[in-house]
Amino acid sequence: MGGRPPGPLPSSGGSELDRIHTIVSSVFPVYDLRVGPQSLLLAVQVERATLEGNFDRLRRELWAAGYVPVLRYQMGEHFIEVLPRPKLGTKRQWVNLLLLAATVGTTTFAGALIWLTYIGGSTLTGIDFVWGAVYFSIPVLTILGLHELSHFFMARRHKIDASLPYFIPIPPPFLFGTFGAFISIREPFPDKKALFDIGVAGPLAGFAASIPVALAGLFLSTHAPVVPATYCGPTIFGVSYGNLEIGVPLFWSALSSFFPSGVISLHPLALAGWVGIFVTAINLLPAGQLDGGHVFRALFGDRVRFVSYGAVILLFFLGLFYTGWLFFAILILLLGVRHPPPLNDLSPLDAKRYLVGAFAVAVLLTGFVITPIATPAGAVSLDVGAIGYPAPTPANPVLADVNLSVVNGDMVPHGYTLSASVANVSQNIGGKTVYLTGSNLSEWAANSSWLFVLPDGHNVSLTGGAVSLPDSQYISLTGSAGSTTAPVRVEFANPGAATSVLLDLGVNQFCAPSGAGTASASVLLIPP
Repeated sequence: MGGRPPGPLPSSGGSELDRIHTIVSSVFPVYDLRVGPQSLLLAVQVERATLEGNFDRLRRELWAAGYVPVLRYQMGEHFIEVLPRPKLGTKRQWVNLLLLAATVGTTTFAGALIWLTYIGGSTLTGIDFVWGAVYFSIPVLTILGLHELSHFFMARRHKIDASLPYFIPIPPPFLFGTFGAFISIREPFPDKKALFDIGVAGPLAGFAASIPVALAGLFLSTHAPVVPATYCGPTIFGVSYGNLEIGVPLFWSALSSFFPSGVISLHPLALAGWVGIFVTAINLLPAGQLDGGHVFRALFGDRVRFVSYGAVILLFFLGLFYTGWLFFAILILLLGVRHPPPLNDLSPLDAKRYLVGAFAVAVLLTGFVITPIATPAGAVSLDVGAIGYPAPTPANPVLADVNLSVVNGDMVPHGYTLSASVANVSQNIGGKTVYLTGSNLSEWAANSSWLFVLPDGHNVSLTGGAVSLPDSQYISLTGSAGSTTAPVRVEFANPGAATSVLLDLGVNQFCAPSGAGTASASVLLIPP
């Protein structure tokens, strides 16, 4: 029976209709038959106790014969609609292998850059690619592979044809070197149980694999090498790998609580674990053909369409904060927001699956983060405090102590350098106030001396009208959810007479994003 190709319904002639009728009636008693333009509709008698097993048997028999049955309940009657089986493309496993090889390459390259940034290196070498593969590419692909293979084996368990995983490579500057992976389900889902089991198997496996990877990576992060704040890391197509921060989901915060709170520089293995947790969460979004679309459709039936549309609207809203969600929402729209029903949409789920579904919802809520990857804003300010005027000396009639505060408004640590210059000078000449300009101002300012008293106790002496701290003498500030502050004192002296001196002070962040990371303040000195 399985070797004969299906005829087009319903014009295939009496023999084909008889063939379909015989197959269906061998499983369910048929009391009416209606021929439609594209399908055959059979009214059947159903026993709820045996419905699930009988329908699955019918599905496999009709699939072998070239047809697909759909169970419906309308107006108090059960119907089985028989449709021609869709044509399947040829399996090309060399495509899977080629994509896997390409993804190994792109994730290893990404891992090498991440490793180089972690150790504070300047040039990629062969050993960086080795550690990039060991600490990032292999664990990430293992997590993704276990995720997709769990879908694959669960589909096989339910006797559903499915492809091997297709990995999606993408080279840097995309940070992780891959957009994930997927499998192709080559048959319709037979019932809610199969839909749920196949949908939830991948996220649960990926989530379970991510936890030991993340814990091992966080442990290694506690021994991270000390990288100076002046280090910016490699830059690929404008993306500075040393100036990025990851969002912190609730579950990640829980894992991090087992380790010292001072961990800032993540080991590549920790980043691989973070990727696994985050990818699992976004796959569980209740929309379209995502894993969450399968799970929520099985749990809540067709009512979940409202949740799916809400999820897409939410992604568009979150796109205001992170543009990646806009592309994700558009992709879901293109693939279809509404999940098609399984062939048997009547058999209910059991309590055990609802408990697993509740756990999947918890994974979604605790693993999702609004802004996954971001460049620190470069929020810094320079606040002027008290100004003191020590007693002048004949050699330096203009003396002043200026107290400053450098404020880091980012959640990550930064290094800063200071600069200072003389902007304006006034003198009393013949009882009148005269402002120096041009060469007169330059000559007066050139005799200025500066002493910068830094937070770490170092003193830096400089001379001239415009000075900057050398990169080796920078101010280091940690990051926090609020802000961190470092006090600086600037001692200014000049042997020239003046009734007022206007100083311009500035602070500059290392690895600052474009248009940010700088602040300035003007200080008017009026010597007594």
